[in-house]
Amino acid sequence: MLIPKKYHIHVVALIAVAVMILYPSFSKKIEPHILAAGTEAAEDFLHQIDSKKYEESWESSSSLMRSKIFLEVWNQQIPAMRSRVGNLINRKQGSAAVSDWAEGAPDGQYLTLKYASSFEKKAEATETIILSLEDDNVWRVAGYFIK
Repeated sequence: MLIPKKYHIHVVALIAVAVMILYPSFSKKIEPHILAAGTEAAEDFLHQIDSKKYEESWESSSSLMRSKIFLEVWNQQIPAMRSRVGNLINRKQGSAAVSDWAEGAPDGQYLTLKYASSFEKKAEATETIILSLEDDNVWRVAGYFIK
């Protein structure tokens, strides 16, 4: 699949955000209230994606993500990603990690949650949700990836 030239910068920005957020060392212990709040935000987001409410998922995401990925691009990339794997069959939360910095991203708190998932077209997948704690003290999704 070729990406139109006008969206190349968006793809580069998406990759840069992913590297910035995934790079940190995740050695801090996660407080139960942080894990609970982050899990709730991640699962609400995943429900929106599973329900094909892509615009709603983008609107509920972090300001960092919305500043890097335009709604029009999101509305193309997420349906394409999900169509490659098909409908969700099963999802189970796995590992969680927290960090107070991410390379190239503003200082703050970041939470990474991984889910072992299965889809119609991909029996074994890992969904990764990266959340950031925003200024209003609410955890919001800053990245979503399927491997």
